Amino acid sequence: MKGFTMVEMLVSLGIITVITAIVLYGQQNFNRSLVLVDTSYTIAFTIRQAQSLGLSSKRFRNIQNAGYGVHFASTPGTTYTLFADSLPSAPGNDQGGKCAGHTILSGLDSKPGNCVYDSSAENVTVYTLNKGFAVASFCGVDTAGTQRCSGSYLDSLDITFLRPNTQASIIGVRAGAIIELVSATIHVASPDGAQERCVQVTRVGQVAVGNCP
Repeated sequence: MKGFTMVEMLVSLGIITVITAIVLYGQQNFNRSLVLVDTSYTIAFTIRQAQSLGLSSKRFRNIQNAGYGVHFASTPGTTYTLFADSLPSAPGNDQGGKCAGHTILSGLDSKPGNCVYDSSAENVTVYTLNKGFAVASFCGVDTAGTQRCSGSYLDSLDITFLRPNTQASIIGVRAGAIIELVSATIHVASPDGAQERCVQVTRVGQVAVGNCP
């Protein structure tokens, strides 16, 4: 019985190497997809957390009746912030009608805030995305039906919830100007940018994770 010749051995090793590379590549893609989905759901759960905190009017430090929201900035894209909408402290900052629920100036139902993230003094938790995953972009549809995205049209995006409103206040900011949005889409990307999942939020408070439009 003859053994392997050198050529046969090299061919066998080559086949094994190719199969191993294919399996490893497929496993890496599968693992990357799992982490991408998990990261997207983590962001969605944070928005849900803001909704729960805002509707329950959880006390923030010494402030009562503050709304809660999630803030996304166009840079660096690897962090996002759960915040209490406590600034400015004077009530009545309804952003010209774009921030519902802030029209009462005094009494138990008066509320601080302005439906946008103002500073780190409002921070509840700052989340950092790891392993190269990032919020690649975010977009929103304004009240006129025009889509506006980060980079060209939005510098930041704030999604806030304030008792007793069940609806979300979705606000985009561009060069300091406030833009009222009726929906928002947060694009979460894998490290190589080849895969994306989107977190979609509507003004009625629906939050969903799925394929990007």
